[in-house]
Amino acid sequence: MQRFHPVRPLLAGTLLAALCLMPSAALTAAPRQEQTAPHQEQAAPRQEQSVPLQELAAYQNASARLSALGFDKERADVLWSRVGPGLADKLDSGELSRPALEYLALSYCHTDRLERYLAYGQANPALTAAEVVTWVNIGLDAPFYTGVQEIEDPDALDVLVNKYYVLPSDYAPELVRLGAQYGSGSLAPAAAEAFAAMADAARADGISLRSVSAYRSYQTQTGLYQRYTRQNGQALADTFSARPGHSEHQTGLALDINTARIPAHFERTPAYAWLQEHCARFGFLLRYPQDKTAITGYCFEPWHYRYVGQEIASACMEGGLTYEEYLARRPVPGEYSVPVLAGWGAVGNEADRRLLYVPGPGALFTVAG
Repeated sequence: MQRFHPVRPLLAGTLLAALCLMPSAALTAAPRQEQTAPHQEQAAPRQEQSVPLQELAAYQNASARLSALGFDKERADVLWSRVGPGLADKLDSGELSRPALEYLALSYCHTDRLERYLAYGQANPALTAAEVVTWVNIGLDAPFYTGVQEIEDPDALDVLVNKYYVLPSDYAPELVRLGAQYGSGSLAPAAAEAFAAMADAARADGISLRSVSAYRSYQTQTGLYQRYTRQNGQALADTFSARPGHSEHQTGLALDINTARIPAHFERTPAYAWLQEHCARFGFLLRYPQDKTAITGYCFEPWHYRYVGQEIASACMEGGLTYEEYLARRPVPGEYSVPVLAGWGAVGNEADRRLLYVPGPGALFTVAG
């Protein structure tokens, strides 16, 4: 057996003493067998890996240090998953500042963006850690239309098209005409079906919903944007019209309902009230909400709705989130597993005793003595 050189002597000694004091019956008990239902295929056995006792000591030490700093177990575990066994040392050396810890403890933090979070947080001290990470994830630490990335999968239902992500100029989705009953234009099949169902449900409640603008090609958007720029100047045009390739209409997943004019005050109509209550049930969300211009880059458009499916639409509408905020807060897994005690057991003979840990589904880890 290899000699053990503890990083944290007191904690490691405590763990070893606990191991030695375990009743022999527990140490020699046969491993519990997984039961399977008749005619059901047995799952592949989980692979065992040795986790050094020093790592467990480092985890316990880091958790205690973070608890003293006000981090609960959930946030401390997120930090461990991002930094790993070196977390305690980084705390000792002061390498991780308090703002850095706050950012890394968020489930949607991207570790490769830490410097951007720190810079943006310093430049905007009134923002919370959650706001800093969310806004940087969106890209708002850079001006609109800078660092633009071409979208790799334009056909994806959850595709994000905005002032940082552009569609290929030759992209055209599969389309279905809505038909006179539902207004003008075409949409992608899933969006067209959902809009028809939504319009039918609204009609049953005495509300008329009709498309006035649905799919637009790259060329059509080019003409519109150029006209608005000539009439209003580029700065103002950018607040209500997308540049070519940056319009959701090109995806076939977005449409303008009943009107597309600010003076019409669609937000004061029964149709708008009905949409706010029911649109998510059909997979649509209000894409450019009021008071969210700083995030979306567009003024309030009460008529513009995007099809994303019921789950995402409900999360956005119920949470008062823009689509950018929702996507920016998707959890990002860390690189390191957090040890979780599963129980004591024996592997091989009594001299080969190990602590059993389960860090996550499908993986059985052991701490070797």
